Amino acid sequence: MSQKRTQKLAFAALFGALTFAATWISFPSPFGGNVNFGDCILLISAWLPLEPWSIFAVAIGATFTDLSAGYAIYAPATFVIKALMVLVAILIKRGLSKIPTIWCALLSGVAAELVMTVGYFAYETILYGAASALLNIPFNLAQGGIAITAAIVLSFVLSRMPLPEILRSQWTLFGKGFTKKQ
Repeated sequence: MSQKRTQKLAFAALFGALTFAATWISFPSPFGGNVNFGDCILLISAWLPLEPWSIFAVAIGATFTDLSAGYAIYAPATFVIKALMVLVAILIKRGLSKIPTIWCALLSGVAAELVMTVGYFAYETILYGAASALLNIPFNLAQGGIAITAAIVLSFVLSRMPLPEILRSQWTLFGKGFTKKQ
């Protein structure tokens, strides 16, 4: 394995671990359930040039949180949904490379969080029925909004920091002037 590939794999694994930690540390939500920053880390990993590794690393990190926190019933759905979220964010980031970075981040984040909301709605409909699944939509949308906001703010901060060269490429949202075209 080449050194560049090994470095990408190592950073993706780091983001998988960060996703686990950020999902594990959660705060009670008035909607029921908990709010966490796991999707914030997920979005940032999608915006860095770590694919395809980031897709699996983040999905595994979030799935391990479900398994270790007593939500094992959600683990299969979490793996698929989180992997799809990263994939959608990556594809949108690449497709919108001509627009300002902040808009690219916002649009890819919204699309990824809609995948999460629809994915968990579908899964919870199978588990609990449509009425119960509908009750979680506001919570999932709030979770998504918090994640997008936190990821954009953190991305702005990271764009001002020196990052290893492996985390920079034509697809990276960091380090090119956060509000400029990529």
